[in-house]
Amino acid sequence: MSVTCRSHVRVLSAGEIHWEEWSPPRNSGAGKRPVVLVHGLSDSCRTWNRLAPALAAGGRRVVALDLPGHGQSARPDAPYTVAWYANVAAEWIRALGLSDFDLVGHSFGGSIAMCVAIERPGRVHRLGLVAAGGFGSEVALPLRFAAVTGLLELAAPVLMGVGTHAGMLVLGGNFNAEERRYLARVNARPGTARALSRTLRHAIDLRGQREHLMDIAHRLPEIPPLAVYWGDRDPVIPARHAADVERYLEGVPVRRFAKAGHYPHREAVADLAPDLARFLDAPQPTPRLRAGARAPRAAAVAVAPQVSSRWQPWPDAPVRQWAQRSLAPLLRQTPQQDSDGAASPADLGSRPPPIPC
Repeated sequence: MSVTCRSHVRVLSAGEIHWEEWSPPRNSGAGKRPVVLVHGLSDSCRTWNRLAPALAAGGRRVVALDLPGHGQSARPDAPYTVAWYANVAAEWIRALGLSDFDLVGHSFGGSIAMCVAIERPGRVHRLGLVAAGGFGSEVALPLRFAAVTGLLELAAPVLMGVGTHAGMLVLGGNFNAEERRYLARVNARPGTARALSRTLRHAIDLRGQREHLMDIAHRLPEIPPLAVYWGDRDPVIPARHAADVERYLEGVPVRRFAKAGHYPHREAVADLAPDLARFLDAPQPTPRLRAGARAPRAAAVAVAPQVSSRWQPWPDAPVRQWAQRSLAPLLRQTPQQDSDGAASPADLGSRPPPIPC
């Protein structure tokens, strides 16, 4: 029998959570740990539709959720911080009854995966990070601008759909026309812009990513075996962050793909899938923190001269005020949403009809 994929929905504390599950063929490696996949910002669980079948064919149960504010999941009025996402993901994992599992996160989903490893210590046996946030501060300039200005929260749903379609054409990822239309459609749902804006606001500022692996690594009693994958042509998070991994950790394999961009799990799946499968199956060393390693921002604060508490090197607030005053009229909400900028309760819980995997 071939790999089968099914969609599921369950109501949790954050509302409806949608996920897809790939089941392995019968008699194809019983006893292997299930794999949990976490997608990145403005994406959906369907980003894994090339990698997940390959992992399931090797005998694994593979599950991938739509994060709240994404895909077919609900758009609650929530903070959308990394820790909040991680708590929702951990709640969903508990609801599935997964006590021991491997975890793979892409981009922003990598940051969430790191936090889940803290939320469920000893349960995450292997951690795979694909073009993940949290290994450096640099990130694409448009994301910094969007985070600081907060303009996305004012964006009309139709602009979210159009922007998604255009962004996918620029970023690549080997998405076909149907996949682009699907993601544009779900990102045009009311409440998506608010979720994206709040996520960016908490994760990024003008200097780049706010949180780093080294900011949270000390909270882990033991770092699970970890593998890092990156595309050399990544336009979102620089590939040099992959090389920086060795500055912070020992015993972590790093694999880079010369012809891939921000989506190596789609653009280099023929190489990534067998490499990831070997990592998940074979005995792995426990990563160790390098002595004296600090997150870039922590290191900068440690060596910075004393300055007045009134001095702010990156005046985010004035930038936000200018952008909102100058550009907000172009991005007003459509009548689909309430005048205060929030989606109506009916819209937040709604979802389009299920679409086969």
